[in-house]
Amino acid sequence: MKKLGFLAIGIGLLGLWACTPPPQGLQGNVFTSPSAGGQPVHGARVIAQVGSRRVETTTSLDGHFSLQIPGNAQTFTLTVIPPAGQGMAALTFAEVPLSAYRSPYGAASEMNIYLPAPASKTLPGYTARTGYITGNVTFNNQPVVSSTPRGLTQLFDPPQPCEDGLVVYGGGRTVTTNASGDYQIPVTSTNNLYAASGSLWAGNYTGTDTGNCQTATEYFWAQFQLIPEVRVYLNGTSTGQNVALEAFDPQSNPKVATLTVSHDYGALTGFDFNPTSPDWNAFSLSTASFTHAIHSGDIELGQYYYVGETTKNLRVLALSSTDVSQQIMVQSLAVRLSATGHILDLSLVQQWRDGTNLGQGLTASFLDTPKLAVNDGATLGQNPTLSWSPVPGGQVYVVSVYDQTGKLVWVGYTPKTEIALPISLSSGATYSWDVSTDDQTGMLEYIGMDPSALQARLYVNLDHYPKLKGYKGSTVNQARGRMVQAFLEGQGYVPQGAYQNLLQRGYRQSVSETRTFSVQ
Repeated sequence: MKKLGFLAIGIGLLGLWACTPPPQGLQGNVFTSPSAGGQPVHGARVIAQVGSRRVETTTSLDGHFSLQIPGNAQTFTLTVIPPAGQGMAALTFAEVPLSAYRSPYGAASEMNIYLPAPASKTLPGYTARTGYITGNVTFNNQPVVSSTPRGLTQLFDPPQPCEDGLVVYGGGRTVTTNASGDYQIPVTSTNNLYAASGSLWAGNYTGTDTGNCQTATEYFWAQFQLIPEVRVYLNGTSTGQNVALEAFDPQSNPKVATLTVSHDYGALTGFDFNPTSPDWNAFSLSTASFTHAIHSGDIELGQYYYVGETTKNLRVLALSSTDVSQQIMVQSLAVRLSATGHILDLSLVQQWRDGTNLGQGLTASFLDTPKLAVNDGATLGQNPTLSWSPVPGGQVYVVSVYDQTGKLVWVGYTPKTEIALPISLSSGATYSWDVSTDDQTGMLEYIGMDPSALQARLYVNLDHYPKLKGYKGSTVNQARGRMVQAFLEGQGYVPQGAYQNLLQRGYRQSVSETRTFSVQ
């Protein structure tokens, strides 16, 4: 009987073990962000947490890591902490669903993780090749002379409302005409290219609804011309391209149309858009841009400020009814202001129209902003838990922490409304933080993105908007501006996100106000 009892117990244990699924592996690679060279990170700590179970490893020379987590896990939290002293920020991806990690969109179920890092230095390579576009700009057969001349240090600054005599090549290089209406645009490449191709846009960005740039709430091109393609040979020679402007007016020019854009503030809390209210603290604007099919970046067509209004007609290019390769992009922004003249939180909507639906108006329904639950100036521990209010429609919350010098030290991604910092902050130091979210990006997409580009896309260039120039941005916004500048200097553009069905659905994003805390 004793033997039979022992046998029964053994069978029971075998049955119990048989019901316990074997451990499952997590693996991937850690690199610096592409803007920092995309190099493998050796010696980074990679920590996986499943409930109370914690496993840790370090990346190898090629940046690879591999971990084993419980076989019955449904989600896991992954933290990557870079080696000290290399200027990289740590990342946390909280509550990552195993179904996403195992999805067919992954490459052999591996995760490529990019750590924010300082921009890399330009390495010696091919000798720079330069060509020039030169020409004369006229309107009604008279030369267009700029009264707002630019220097070459402003070559990559976008066109500003109330500037005239502008010539833009490839959507990125902008110059102005001289006293004779002539212009010259240098086009340089270090990629051993012998020629470049891009669109040319020229005109006067001086159209307003009041005739006065100081009092206007609508800014658009008074005159313009688009030349779809100009080829430039990068052998030190010049390509000639004269430009004759025409009116950017839907009443007189069939190349120009109007697009009705309405703003829906129903989801926003804490925003008062009524300028006659004693509690007025917010306004919104829409910016229309033309997205060229192949050669070039976006061209801003106008800025429209909604002050006590919810609907405006935006002047845009009239695309052909069969044109699906070019778009009109409308970016709508709602900002909340403090009594001291600072930008607080903001909400952003991006939408698109092409030639097939340009006659259909747009409604920008703003996403609410996360409201931070930790008081500004609070004193917290070295591993604080940060929390905020939920945002209906938000997918994943992105928590960014910067130190006093403007250095990004940690980013956390979580579907929940709180997260604990997995790294120990410096005692006695002060940090700034905010939270952003959008209505489309899932955790899997965030794992494979460049966090530096994500941070840069949150930047609001207050100097570019006439009605925002008198306001102040946060230190975090200033730090993100430096990231934008690094992208422009290194790549010529800030990488944008790619989302399924983006053109059809549009894209909504919001950012909380920035707050500070000190560490005990």
